Amino acid sequence: MTYHDSKVLVSIVAAALLVSGGLLHSAMAQAVNSLPDGPVACDAFQRQGYGSWTVLRPATLYPNGVPLNLAAGQTFAPNQMFQGFEVTALLDRSCGNS
Repeated sequence: MTYHDSKVLVSIVAAALLVSGGLLHSAMAQAVNSLPDGPVACDAFQRQGYGSWTVLRPATLYPNGVPLNLAAGQTFAPNQMFQGFEVTALLDRSCGNS
């Protein structure tokens, strides 16, 4: 590899790191939102063992005003992300975590 090739490679890697850092920052900035979760039909969900929740009938959650359409039979585990949201945290907040 020549000096010129090394310089180009370093520039490409630096640019990639800047872009990925910018995307990470954007994703982190989007996670903070002051909109309420919206109404939750708690009877459409059942709490399972180890903090997971199962959808009993079709339901829609509105975290930060974004509609999340959930189908019957879906199960969500703690820390599992669905379309950018942790469904178990939303349900714990609205329907209780006991």
